[in-house]
Amino acid sequence: MRIGILTYHNPCNFGANLQAYASSRYFESLGHTVKVINLILDGGKPTPRCQESQNAAHHHFSQEVLKVTSPVSTGEEILQVVKEEQFDVVAIGADAVWNKKNRKRLEIFYAQWLWGTELEEKVRVIALSPAFMGNDYHDLTSNERESFRNALLKFHSINVRDTWTRDAVNRDIMGSDYIKTINPDPVFLLHSFCDEEWQHDASQITSKQYYAISLPKGYSQQLGSYKSQWIRKLKAEVNARGCKLVELPIPEGYSGLDGFDYVVKYPIDPLQWFLWLKNARGFIGLRFHAVVSCISSGTPFYSFDSYSNLPKWQHYLNLLGYHKSDRTWAYKSKIRNLLEGSGFESYRRNGSQVFGLSPRKIVEILESQSEAQILAFRDECIATFKSNMEKAIK
Repeated sequence: MRIGILTYHNPCNFGANLQAYASSRYFESLGHTVKVINLILDGGKPTPRCQESQNAAHHHFSQEVLKVTSPVSTGEEILQVVKEEQFDVVAIGADAVWNKKNRKRLEIFYAQWLWGTELEEKVRVIALSPAFMGNDYHDLTSNERESFRNALLKFHSINVRDTWTRDAVNRDIMGSDYIKTINPDPVFLLHSFCDEEWQHDASQITSKQYYAISLPKGYSQQLGSYKSQWIRKLKAEVNARGCKLVELPIPEGYSGLDGFDYVVKYPIDPLQWFLWLKNARGFIGLRFHAVVSCISSGTPFYSFDSYSNLPKWQHYLNLLGYHKSDRTWAYKSKIRNLLEGSGFESYRRNGSQVFGLSPRKIVEILESQSEAQILAFRDECIATFKSNMEKAIK
């Protein structure tokens, strides 16, 4: 079978690149011929918020490591490349492809370009863990909601990545409990498909003998001396256990803090980013796919959950250490959705601030986590993913 994957595969974002890679490798492992539909948006301009060299690394990965079609930027061009590649299936997702912020992109990701054409009866469209990342769809016009609904009714199979997306689409678009299946993110499978050798230039950094931490860009700009003191305390706790403290920066930039034993330099290849997490003794920090990568690898983690959309006054409570009081604000967080019911709910806190919890306590939390339990959760997610996908492409 020939499968085309339509997703956000080329942003300056490790998770976006890796979910496309893991999806491709999974379908290939089943014996299918797979390509990522090379959707280039915004004229292919580099992401302004990312470092120049890191932009180049993501672009190289999306165009040279992934197996991609010829470039496309519109629905009409996607239809043409689907015809040329003779795809039997188009898998839409994963990632936040059903985000409503850009209406034209939303139409692309519910395959508006296919319906009513000669290929509609020949090509099966499936949803592959798409996500929403919004409040609701109420600000779509009635015509836009109807168009979305009619398109989804034509999908061969639909699943979504989290309950938030399922509930929003069912409530605002379908008007019923039409979508029932929650499908884990494909990055859970990445440990099976990451064939590269871990590369770095620090002889003192060895596997499982360092803790990795990712913090916001320019984190030192406010309360910098206090934050640096916190990092130094964390480094002392880590060093006391015979390990190093490594800053693994996000694509947007470094934290600007001092006190790390080693800082991973740009450019960072997405698979190498995954291997930094895989080989860590523990991870502290940001981003959804960092947590998923840790679970894929059995790496203990503690998430500073920046997706929880806290009001400003609640961030001040965070600074004072009252982070437990703000948990009800995090229902929209994709990390909360990921960990809910897993037994790992306590390994995240709302907001991107590291304060309110001592470095010693964080290291103790990481040391207390069971690799076997993390891998059991991973294997459960993978089994669900494979079962859903096998049904979807039948």
